[in-house]
Amino acid sequence: MTAKTYTKDDVIYEVALLSPEAQSIFGVLVVAKSKLDQATLEETLARSAALHLISELDKHLIDDAIIESPTNEE
Repeated sequence: MTAKTYTKDDVIYEVALLSPEAQSIFGVLVVAKSKLDQATLEETLARSAALHLISELDKHLIDDAIIESPTNEE
């Protein structure tokens, strides 16, 4: 089993040797970082899917479906 470590300012700490409270905080931090990584991935996938769907929808736009055009106001 690999020892859990925490690095701060180029100093490496072995989590198992820290206080129980510090070990608990470290555990929560690991979960929080994992959730953040997952959320970032999900956001990237959602953005990519939305861009692809917009591109696909744009291929099907026809003039007969236009109900209003933007006007040039200056």
